[in-house]
Amino acid sequence: MTRDLAYALRSLKKSPGFTAVAVLTLASGIGANTAIFSVINSVILRPLPYRQPERLLFLWSSTASMMREPLTPARLVDFRDQLTSVSAIAGISHIPLNLSGIGEPERLDASSVSSSFFDVLGVPALLGDPFHGGRADDRAVVLSYGLWARRFGSDPGIVGRQITLNGTPRTVVAVMPQEFEWPAITPRPGRAAGPQLWIPGASRDLPRTTADRPDQDLSANRTAGYVRAVARLKDGVTVEQAQREADMIAARIGQMHPDTDGARGALVVPLHTQFYGPLQRTLLILVGAVALVLAIACANVASLLLGRGTARRKEIAIRLALGATRSRVVGQMLIESIVLASAGGACGLLLAWWAQSSLIALGPPEFLRMSSVRIDFGVLTFTGVLSVATGLLFGILPSIQVAGENVTRDLHDGGTRASTGPRSTRTREVLVILQLAVSLILLVGAILLLRSFSALVHVDTGIATHNLLTFNMFLSATRTTSPTQQTEFYEQVLERIRSLPDVMAAGAAVTLPIGGDDFSASYTIEGRALPVVGHEPSAGYQVVTPGYFSAMGIPIITGRDFNTSDVRGGAPVVLINHTLAQREWPGQDPIGRRMRVGADGPWLTVIGVAGDIRHMGPAVPPRAEFYQPYTQRSFSFMAFVVRTRHDPAAAVSRIRSQITQLDPTQPIANVATMDEHVDRALSRPRFMSTLIAVFGAVALGLSLVGVYGVMSYSVTQRTREIAIRMALGARTATVVGLILSKTARLTAVGLVVGLFGAVALSRVLSGLLFAVRPSDLPTFFLASLLLGAAALAAGAVPALRATRIDSIEALKM
Repeated sequence: MTRDLAYALRSLKKSPGFTAVAVLTLASGIGANTAIFSVINSVILRPLPYRQPERLLFLWSSTASMMREPLTPARLVDFRDQLTSVSAIAGISHIPLNLSGIGEPERLDASSVSSSFFDVLGVPALLGDPFHGGRADDRAVVLSYGLWARRFGSDPGIVGRQITLNGTPRTVVAVMPQEFEWPAITPRPGRAAGPQLWIPGASRDLPRTTADRPDQDLSANRTAGYVRAVARLKDGVTVEQAQREADMIAARIGQMHPDTDGARGALVVPLHTQFYGPLQRTLLILVGAVALVLAIACANVASLLLGRGTARRKEIAIRLALGATRSRVVGQMLIESIVLASAGGACGLLLAWWAQSSLIALGPPEFLRMSSVRIDFGVLTFTGVLSVATGLLFGILPSIQVAGENVTRDLHDGGTRASTGPRSTRTREVLVILQLAVSLILLVGAILLLRSFSALVHVDTGIATHNLLTFNMFLSATRTTSPTQQTEFYEQVLERIRSLPDVMAAGAAVTLPIGGDDFSASYTIEGRALPVVGHEPSAGYQVVTPGYFSAMGIPIITGRDFNTSDVRGGAPVVLINHTLAQREWPGQDPIGRRMRVGADGPWLTVIGVAGDIRHMGPAVPPRAEFYQPYTQRSFSFMAFVVRTRHDPAAAVSRIRSQITQLDPTQPIANVATMDEHVDRALSRPRFMSTLIAVFGAVALGLSLVGVYGVMSYSVTQRTREIAIRMALGARTATVVGLILSKTARLTAVGLVVGLFGAVALSRVLSGLLFAVRPSDLPTFFLASLLLGAAALAAGAVPALRATRIDSIEALKM
């Protein structure tokens, strides 16, 4: 082994050109695989930072229209009391909190959780002791490591200290470790940031809807579905057993409360599936793409080794004649292949390390732990194993074939012939055909995804996103004592913003389209029979201020916008969008019709129809939506939209100054332009299309190198024939056509084979495409044309070189 290794190093050193091309070819394939594996390792394979994470699961309600629906507080109590398959269940609710009294006020993402939350996850605190099941002070708070380091300077004495949240003092009882991560369970489009602190639930240990009412009892509430529930399986209990028991409990609850729970089932989802299920298809496609790139690299190097075997035929024949077994020769050549692959692996590792920052920047926010992608021991091990396997893969066929040549013929030839025989030539041609086929598969995938992404970028969202600034506000407790107080404060904020010189329009809504949360509600139409429980029609639900539609650039198609006359205590009004109007009153005028939220809310008169928007992002078609005026239905949190004449970022400091003058303790959060929200919503298709396009380009480059190598070798084999033809008066075009005809044949076969694979790939990509059919003929034609033209161009280089052969010198050879 040592002698073979030393000989392999000396042999490769004598052929620096061959070695460089082979190593760089392998580096591209191994580096791409290493880079993608580092992402998978960080995002999916690295163990979750909880005790026995495989025993953790989520519990959801389910209906005919929605597979995973949050629990109501009363339903959480039912499962907590009756589900014996789990040792504990903890409820979770998202609530924003304002931190004040320490530097600039800041809005923080927080969670209200059952006191058993940290016990269920089984994660000890870094400092202090988090609240436990049944034992939690109403005013306690647990900090994340990031918040502790960023706002409190990693103060080791933070435990026991009071901080002000929503105007209320709270005592820090614990700080969680740095590795503890708990993502947003239902992330906003393009965002997955989790809470920065946690507070205990309200009465009956239920998650709160607001941080300012620790005494509120929600245990009988069966209509407000906002609770996400996480549970820990008992030892020896399977997920399937827990699902069966949850089904029985759901049926029992439905019988006891048919009006609210009659049509609701239960769904048990393992933690890993909940977090990573939606990502697996994307990552599997990327794994398949980089595997194809590596296959092309292996085929390329195998072809190079077959060509290199030509020059070594006499050497190998002498070894065999002196008594070496063929297995011994094959082994020595495989050692050389593994040395090449190891060098390629080392360069590929450097390539993957260099690409890390780009992958992190490009990665979608919903790829949890993407920011922690790194080259660790697991990635190093993967690269090492992959390098050895790659060396065996591309080395075994050339080694066996070269070692199997005719010894007597090779000794008699004296090493002067350039040919290795028809079998070697056919093998190299087959390898080129496979490279072209795989390249076509990747090119078709890349073009499909790029066209899909281009369609997404240019889709009309229904919103004039240019020069549109957005930010969120969540009122502190001192300003939420009454709905009137909330309304007055937000009206003052809007008046001040509209008075700024660069502001054209301003408004606010409870939920921000594309970059915000999603609210929906069932509704009832006046004069129609009440729907069956569990089958009520629903639509997106918004509460907006006057001026919101103008600021967003959403047209009022018919009727009027909200105005100052729509006050609390006045006639309740509602605006609907075009989709809802067509659903409920097709071909009719909806103005003056009445509807209500739920089955028992006040009747709302339709006063206008607004244009459709893509609330859930560019890829999701417009849905039915209705809007209530903020003056009649106020909330303590609002998302503001401000349209400016020039760069909206320049208005941020002036807006912040105006709000500070009204209330120095009131922060604004999530400041971004609407273009940035759309950009984040497109992060996953951008990630996929960019990477597949890069891999397609690499595959195309490697395939062209393969075509060039085979045709160059073919010219070398036919040097004497070409010289004779030219000596007899053959024209340049005839010689070029002779060489290119072979290139054309190989390319045609490769394209035909590749088209079958491309059809299969397009079906796999169908769920990721937007406005592009998987069987899109222009895409297949463009990819085939591009690859065919590039292959012919690669073959034309040695063909033109053949025309410059000196006939006299060639005939003397």
